[in-house]
Amino acid sequence: MSQNQNQDHGPSQHPEQEPTRGQRKGQRAAEARDRKRQAALEAHQRGMVRKAPVAAGLAGAGVVVLVAAAVTAGSLVPPAAPQVDGTAVPAALNAVPAQSVCAGPPRLPAGAEDGTDSQFSPVSTSADSRLTSVLLSDLAGRFPGSTLATLPATTPGGDGGDGGAGEPQELTASQPEDLQQGTPATSGADGVPVREAAVADIASPGGEAGEPTAVTVEPIGGQATPSDAVSLYSAADGDLAGTDASSCTAPAHDHWLAGATTTVGSTAVLVLSNPSASASTVDLALHGASGPVEAPGTSGIVLAPGQFRSIVLGGLAPDEEHLAVHVTAQGGAVGATVQQHRLFGITPGGVEVIQPTAAPSRSAVLPGLVVPSAEAAGAVTGQDGYEQAGPAVLLAAPAAGATAEITVSGPDGPVELPAGGVVDVEAGSTLRFPLDGLDHDVYTVTVTADAPLVASARGLSGQAEGPVDLSSVSAVGPLGLERLVARPTGAVANLVLYSDAGGAVEITPVLSDGSLGESRVRELGPESTRAVAFDDLEDGDDAQVAGALLETAEGQVHAGVDVRGEQGISAYPVVPQQQQVSGVPVRVGY
Repeated sequence: MSQNQNQDHGPSQHPEQEPTRGQRKGQRAAEARDRKRQAALEAHQRGMVRKAPVAAGLAGAGVVVLVAAAVTAGSLVPPAAPQVDGTAVPAALNAVPAQSVCAGPPRLPAGAEDGTDSQFSPVSTSADSRLTSVLLSDLAGRFPGSTLATLPATTPGGDGGDGGAGEPQELTASQPEDLQQGTPATSGADGVPVREAAVADIASPGGEAGEPTAVTVEPIGGQATPSDAVSLYSAADGDLAGTDASSCTAPAHDHWLAGATTTVGSTAVLVLSNPSASASTVDLALHGASGPVEAPGTSGIVLAPGQFRSIVLGGLAPDEEHLAVHVTAQGGAVGATVQQHRLFGITPGGVEVIQPTAAPSRSAVLPGLVVPSAEAAGAVTGQDGYEQAGPAVLLAAPAAGATAEITVSGPDGPVELPAGGVVDVEAGSTLRFPLDGLDHDVYTVTVTADAPLVASARGLSGQAEGPVDLSSVSAVGPLGLERLVARPTGAVANLVLYSDAGGAVEITPVLSDGSLGESRVRELGPESTRAVAFDDLEDGDDAQVAGALLETAEGQVHAGVDVRGEQGISAYPVVPQQQQVSGVPVRVGY
């Protein structure tokens, strides 16, 4: 049975009722797959029966020969010493819960609003933030336990005391240990595979303080089940007017964030979160337009278990238009984001949460860049002080200088860039490459270079003499075989798909009532970007689409999500599903 929760109304359980059309479709598809599997098993068993008489005769003869050989060998040859197989084999470990860190809604640094006139208050009166969590059951229809916990702030320079994460909020009920670590289910009690979804819609997940949160999903059947969560922020007034959508990402010991701005009028706050049960020590490396930035306070940053720390980047690297931050952690794995907003005079310049981008590489793929028309972008950037606000690619060369080729691909393939597409990046520095002259559309940016680079992109919405909003687009790796993607509640959002050599993706919508809709395959041409609206995945049922299960059917596919709200635009990456560690290699010898 599916589960759905809304914090405004409390958890709701679905009583026995007529299944929806989506549920009936899913059940019919599951029954068809089960019939095919049963037919294959019966055919295999019939083949084994035909071979049985011959095999039995040979086996009987073999027994006589083996017994005689054993008697003879035992009387002539002394017993050999036992041999030990020294090959490393995996030692099974218990499956562990999967964690992801969700950025809190944009907030001003402490004290920024003190003493301001209410007419120009930076605190928005219309701000709204929500978190959408989606997870799938196993093939027996059982949901893994999942929780949402708030991460409180730690004190600068301290160990955070004994605080830790707040009391977890249950999203789905925890399962017994034997179900968490047991054998994976292949079907329900009636022999038919069943798969449903649990959808939770949480208002103000980080509380009034806007703190980061952590989603924890327990294993079931000894393995992780597909899950995802995304947060959405929007505001129509105040300094923090704009839209931001951010995916909840797995904590790690190494993060790269590119595109932070610390010039006058801009505020960039690095947020480090430690959802683990172990303390973490974090070091920062900063790269600016002129090379590495040396600053005190960038090493030995201690994060207590279950807490977070905010650092104003302008205090470490002021007057940087495109700053790259490398975060490394020892101890517990951490989450890292940059909350950023800007003002052009007194006009809001948008909010964005910069999420980790792919590690330095000679190639990068960034799907989900939304730009206005060339005329609209030119009107915005032609204003005094807005010169750096246009669509752009942001590059960092952390170790060695590199020559990079930038390609922008739309629905019909690569488009011509007025400034060409080849640029040199000096060792240790960052560079902004403007994307001028593009038509209004959604694009994928690809970067190839002769040395490892870090890449991100920046989109734009708005018009001259009015508020504008920016989006931050991260580089991502290929989807892999299966990936669940959550959709922000109440937002217009598109799956953005790209394949360099062409490919295909099977998309199964996940509906807000917990049912799975009808799957459909989307073909991708070489070097072309395809945007699939979540709203177009609806089957006509009353339930809205809360997410989508993506399964790669052909080729290597990269994906992102672009979000468009009344207050602006945003984007978030679709990174490969977090892998479940099932064992460690152990070698036996003497």
